[in-house]
Order: sequence, then structure tokens, then C-alpha cells
Amino acid sequence: MKKFGSIIWKNSIYLLLVGIIGIFVFILMDLRKTVDHLSKDMVIKSQLRTNLELENFFSTVREDIIITAQEHAVQKYDHTDYHRLNAELRPLVKNKRQLSSIMMATSKGDEFMILDLDTSWMFRITTEGSKDSMPEQLFWQDTENNEPHYRSKKDQQYDPRTRPWYENAMAHDEMHVNWTDPYTFFTTKEPGITISTRFKDTIDDIDVVVAFDILLSDLSEFTTSLDISPNGVVFILTEDERVIGLPCKSGYETNEQIMADVLKPYKELNNDKINQTVDVWNSLDDKDSCFHFKSEGENWWGSVQHYNISDDDQLLVGVMVPESDFVGEVIHSEKVIIIGFILVMIFTVYILKQYRDKQKSNHQLQSQKEEIMQKNSMLESANEEITNAKHEIEEKSNEIFDSINYAKRIQTAILPPPSFWNKNLPESFVLYIPKDIVAGDFYWMDVIDNEVLFAAADCTGHGVPGAMVSVVCHNALNRVVHEFGMHQPAEILDEVTDLVIETFERADHEVKDGMDIALCGLTLDTMQLEFAGAHNPLWLIREGNAEYEGLELSMELEGKSLYEIKADKQPVGKFAHRTKFTYNKITVQKGDTIYLSSDGFPDQFGGDNGKKLKSKSFKKLLIELCKHDIKDQKEILEKAFYEWKGDFEQLDDVCVIGVKV
Repeated sequence: MKKFGSIIWKNSIYLLLVGIIGIFVFILMDLRKTVDHLSKDMVIKSQLRTNLELENFFSTVREDIIITAQEHAVQKYDHTDYHRLNAELRPLVKNKRQLSSIMMATSKGDEFMILDLDTSWMFRITTEGSKDSMPEQLFWQDTENNEPHYRSKKDQQYDPRTRPWYENAMAHDEMHVNWTDPYTFFTTKEPGITISTRFKDTIDDIDVVVAFDILLSDLSEFTTSLDISPNGVVFILTEDERVIGLPCKSGYETNEQIMADVLKPYKELNNDKINQTVDVWNSLDDKDSCFHFKSEGENWWGSVQHYNISDDDQLLVGVMVPESDFVGEVIHSEKVIIIGFILVMIFTVYILKQYRDKQKSNHQLQSQKEEIMQKNSMLESANEEITNAKHEIEEKSNEIFDSINYAKRIQTAILPPPSFWNKNLPESFVLYIPKDIVAGDFYWMDVIDNEVLFAAADCTGHGVPGAMVSVVCHNALNRVVHEFGMHQPAEILDEVTDLVIETFERADHEVKDGMDIALCGLTLDTMQLEFAGAHNPLWLIREGNAEYEGLELSMELEGKSLYEIKADKQPVGKFAHRTKFTYNKITVQKGDTIYLSSDGFPDQFGGDNGKKLKSKSFKKLLIELCKHDIKDQKEILEKAFYEWKGDFEQLDDVCVIGVKV
């Protein structure tokens, strides 16, 4: 009987040992799955963060080139007027770390270029592709604004129309953003990429291409400074797998070292980890998945994804991070569990040899069980921390949206309430469609004696930046009317310009923000209309086609005529060639319809060909709109906007005012 009991005891120990081994294998498998899941999740987050940083790097360049093109599209472009171009373009190059130079070239071969040489500035003026004379070079120090300290002639002919950035822009529609493949710049002989777009100089009826240069050395300085984890690395390749964004932690200390390695095929960098990352990615069927590989005995995780620098151009963005950066504590726990298992095995063998000492053996087994439970608890804590981090990110995102929505309430509060507007202009409508939650466009009204002042304004930018500028401009209008007692539109705009410039000059750096505006003063008792405009004109639609003093006939359609009072070609804000705003006064007639608008509607891309509506089509739309009752025109105009826009993204804020006399 005693012998039988001993056999059962020994077998129970073996069964216990088998059970412990099974638990150990299960824990290790589950732990490995957890490590893989966490690593994949963190690699994806690192890739998303890298793409966000790249978007911040490139998006401002895309926005600035469109803004630059739009600003110059409404004014005559003179490539020899280096004083004005210096004042407009030098601050942009100086304040944007991405930019090394800006070029503006016409279809005649006339070009102006501004280049940052670090210690000085160089302007190049080329006339008709240097057909009859070599390009002229002018050199400035940072402290020089009026005249260069040195002039010279370049000893080599140069035609901007043969450059890749010019050809790219001319091959696409107006305001289409284009990127070149990496190439060597003509002037500095440094490798880089160029963004360009074109617009029509409507005054001289010629195409103008504006281009921004970005040095690959600046792009590599950006990638080498990215810190995604203690040992993580980011690199950028072209689609044919040449390096344009060098990895960090690779010993690059000088600009010359960076320039020596950019544009090389990635294998020529002799970086084993980059080679492994790209080679594994090339072998995958699912290019969007993350993957792992071994390097120098350590587990690494990688991801390579396409980044759309524009609608037509892509880059390859690679991320590679050692597993220990993400889950070091979990890997440490895995090692502890393995050590614990070894100890369990040793104690179990000891129990088999010393099975008579039951209590001691049970104590050892219980101790090991508690240790395993403690490690499992550590894993649960790690998962909980990740979950909490996710919730915190979601809360921050909600806070940001709540703040923007509250800003919308504030901005809405400064707009004229419908009751006030309808009381003073009962036969009217306002179509107001912000691009984002808050807007740079706004409409304004005030009443002085029997004169109703009303305006449609378009501030620099849109979204939150545009809304901030709109508050400054709105307050300036109210101050000029109520504190200074002005009610003549031209005088109001002159004084508002002074206030806006004074407000923004308090900043440490130059701010050229302001607004375009169409401002009217209507006195129905005397049927007198006063007007002044910054870039934005006034349109008046009247029966017949007679000539009237102060009105320029712009379009006729089905017995109705659209007359225009042009605005001054200057903004309300800082401007190099500022003059007094023009005062316009006309007599209106019963049945006239007055329209004011920002540029959001005519500049919207849409239709079957995805092009801008443009001013001519917008005027035609207003004449057709005038057939309908003023109360119905807002709904008809809004429907027309969305039908034209279709699936295209809204480009800018929209504000249109219509008033029936």
C-alpha cells in the first residue's frame, strides 16, 4: 500500500511538471503575440507621425506658392522691378527654412530669381531668355534694402523656359501644384527639388510661372533631426529608390557630408538596416504592412509607405525601429519568465529527489506561481497604459475641435444678426459658406443716419488663421465708424488700413496679412450709392444698356446689363505701393440689383473639366440670377455653387451679398 502511494505521488509530480511546461509555452506564445501586436501598433504610429511631420514640412510650401501666385495674378508682373519683388519675396525665403530660392518666369523668357546665399542675397534678372544680353546678377547684404552693393553679368546664357520646373508648370493647368524629380540646380549646382505653378498675368496676357527651390540637404537636415524613438530611424527615397532624405544617427555632421550622399541608390549608403528594410519591403505583396527582421542579433520593425507630395508625385518614406524601443519592459518580462521557468525546473527536479519534504516542495511551487502571476500582471498594466494613452489622444483631439467650434460661435457673434440686416436691407440676401469651421471671409453692416454701410470682406487665409485676421479687420471697421465718426467708404478703408498695419507691426517679425473688401454706403432717401474696394469690385445689374457716369458696362445678356465699379489693386494691409483708396459715387435706380463678392465663388474648381469658374462665368451667373426674386436668389446661388463644385474640395471661403434697390 505504501509503495502504491509512492508511485501515485511520483506520477502526480510528473503531471504537475507537464502542466507547468504547458503553461510556460502558453505564456511565452501569448507574450510573443503581445510583443508583436504592440510593436506593429507603435511602428504604425511612428509612420503616421513621420507623415504628419512631412506634411507640415511640405504643406506650408504648397500653400505659400498658391498664395504667391494668387497675389501676383491680380497685378502687373515686371521682372525688372527688383525693389518690389525684393520686398515681397525676400521675407518668404528668409522665414521659411525649406526654401533656398524663388523664381518667377514668363512665357517670353523674362525671369526674376531671389537666392539665399547664407551670407548674402543674390537676385538674377534674365530678359527674353538672355537672347540679347547675359543675365544680370545683383547682390545684397541682409541690411540692404534699396540698392545692391554689387552688380555683375553672368558669363553663361540662361533661358528659364528650358528648366524642368517651368516645363512642368506649363504642362498643367493654372494653379496646379507640380514637383520636379530631383535634379542639380543651374545656379548653385546643388541637388534639390522644385515646386512650381503658373498663373495668367491678365494685364499683359502672358503666362507666369512661380517656382520654389528646396535643397535636398535641407530635406536631409529635416529627416536627420526626426526623433521617433531612442534608436529609430527615418529615411526618404524617390520612387526609383534613390536617397533624398538621409537617416539620422548616421554620422552626418556637415552640409558637405549630406550633399555627398543624397541622390545615391540606397544600397550605396552601405547601411545594412536600410538595405534590409527596403529589401524586405520589396519582397512583400502587401506594401502597406509593417514587418520585422533581424539585424546584429536584434529584432527590428520596419515600414515603407508611399507619401503623396502632390496629386502626381510620390516619395517612399521608410521607418525602422528596434523592438526594444517599443516593448523593452515586456521583453525584460519575457526573460524573467524564462529564468523563472528554469528555476521551476530546478526546484521540480529537486522535489523529485527530495519528495519526502512535501511542504518545502509546495512552498517552492507556490512561490513560482505567484511570480508568474506577477509577470502577467505587468503585461496587463502595459496594455492598460497603452489604452490610457489612446484615450488621452482622443480627449486632446476632442478639446481641439471644441475650441474651434467655440471660436466659430465667437466669430458668428461679430457678424450682423439676421434681424438687424433684414431691418436695414429688407430686399437682400447674404450667401456665406466657410471652407472650414471658422472663416477668413466675413460680412459687415452699420447704419449712420440714413446711410446703410455694408461690405463683403476676404481676409488673408482661411480656417483659424483667417478667422483671427478677420477679427482684427472687423474691429478696425467698427472703430473707424464709431470712434472716428467716418462714413465715406474710401476714407474708412484708408483709416482701417492704418489700424491693421499698426496692429500687425507690433509683432517681432513682419506680418503682411490684411483683407480684400468691397464696401458700400447706400442712402435710399437720395438714391445715392458710395463705394470703395480693395481688389473686390461692385457689380450693378440694370435694365437696358445705356451709358452712365461712374459705371463701366461689363456684360449684356437678355436685355439686362451688368455694370462694374472697379476696385483698387491693393489690399487693406501692408503694401509696397499703397495709395489712397478711390472714392466712387453714383445714383442708383429703382429695380437695380447690387452684388458684392469675395473671390471664393469664381475661384472654385469644378465642372466637367475641374477648372475654375472664373469672373466672366460668375458675372453671367449673376445676370441670370437677377431674373428671380431677391428672396429666392440665395438658395439658387447656393445650389449653383455646390453643383459646380461637385466632388472637388472647396478651395476658399465664399461670401456673396445681393441687394435689390
